[in-house]
Amino acid sequence: MTYDDALRFLDSLTNYERTHDPQAMRQVSLERMRRLCGRLGDPQQRFRSILVAGTNGKGSICAMLDAILRAAGFRVGLYTSPHLTDPRERIRVSEGGTGGEAGWISQEAFAAVIGRLQPAIESGRSDPDGPLTYFETLTAAAWLHFAQQGVHLAVLEVGLGGRCDATNVAEPAVSVIGPIGFDHADVLGPDLLSIAREKAAIMRPGRPVVSAQQPPEVAALLRELAAQHESPLIEYGQAVSADVITHDPLGGVCVSVQGTRSRYEALQIPLLGRHQAQNAALAIAAVEWLSREGSPFAAIRAGLGQVSWPGRLELVWDSPLVLLDGAHNPPAARALRETLDEFWPDRPVSLLLGMSRDKAVREVGEILAGRAETIVCTQSAHPRACNPKRLAAQLKGLPSTVVAIPDAVDACTYLLNTADPARLIVVTGSLFLVGQLRAALKRAEAQHGVIVAGLSQS
Repeated sequence: MTYDDALRFLDSLTNYERTHDPQAMRQVSLERMRRLCGRLGDPQQRFRSILVAGTNGKGSICAMLDAILRAAGFRVGLYTSPHLTDPRERIRVSEGGTGGEAGWISQEAFAAVIGRLQPAIESGRSDPDGPLTYFETLTAAAWLHFAQQGVHLAVLEVGLGGRCDATNVAEPAVSVIGPIGFDHADVLGPDLLSIAREKAAIMRPGRPVVSAQQPPEVAALLRELAAQHESPLIEYGQAVSADVITHDPLGGVCVSVQGTRSRYEALQIPLLGRHQAQNAALAIAAVEWLSREGSPFAAIRAGLGQVSWPGRLELVWDSPLVLLDGAHNPPAARALRETLDEFWPDRPVSLLLGMSRDKAVREVGEILAGRAETIVCTQSAHPRACNPKRLAAQLKGLPSTVVAIPDAVDACTYLLNTADPARLIVVTGSLFLVGQLRAALKRAEAQHGVIVAGLSQS
């Protein structure tokens, strides 16, 4: 099987990231994923793992865990979703050491592992629980690759929810639950507690759970469930906490963290957003539980100092300034708005907005419109992308000039060519849009020799 063959095979599978089908998604069973893993020899049992769920922040938490564990000298597997530009982004293995960088699976290894999976996937098309999906296949591919590469630890990001997510077949040594908010209600349930129950299903009896600060009713539910599982619950704001010392658009955030064992002063994290302080505290608490020999001060400092998570509050262009942020729901939009108000309170803003059809468009628009003189609605190449004219219609009446430019690259080029150097262009609403335009900007950098720090280093 070639790499192109592997991509074609994956594209033949049901992909709920591309075709959102709530009714079918609610019927997904873990049993078919368990059967697949059994046929493969249960590769997920050949390494320790950390499972990370949540509505927002779980990707950043995973990136921090990966960086810290690498700095501690471990060979680490990292599995995240969705990808920005290439499915190989989802599956990474890195050598230990403070200077290492998580490396994508090669095209050859990707093709080989998908080729190994193909017979099992094909035979599962008649499974009574339904055929295996794109996400389940990539999850199994990651675990096979991690087992083949002999990783010590794997950091696994839950795709959606938790209870029936393919990643939940793993048996994590530690579970981490990021902030829980109202999203994917058509799949996970009609209210916040229903959504929280789905995500809390990554808990394991007797094993620790690290939780972000949650709404009061969610926090009470997590405490109840942790008690039922006899699982130690480490809550942000209780057992762990963090303080922001400085926050700078070029240097990122500097935080001090009170962990479960020790205090870590002045940790420099090259990511934007004050919410990264809580994410760092959750990652540190999980690592402290994994560590058998005290607090890994050096690894925590070195790892957080080199963490990278593209497409999330990422500055990528100099004149005019361009900020990429895949905020796709109201909590993420509020974090983006807070960062804009903190760093650029008086700077004129043009918003380049593209969202999926199932998202809370009006609510996101209401959060961001007060900071944007102009909102240019556009559409990524993703099948779930909302039509720009429909997007603009949902934003009617907001205190911004709203226009629609269907082609995302054309819309971005228009803003870059017409904006004065003092303007800030914010690309947001969808990671699919961010990934597409990040790749386009990177091509422009290569063709025209523009030096863009964020893109040049990745």
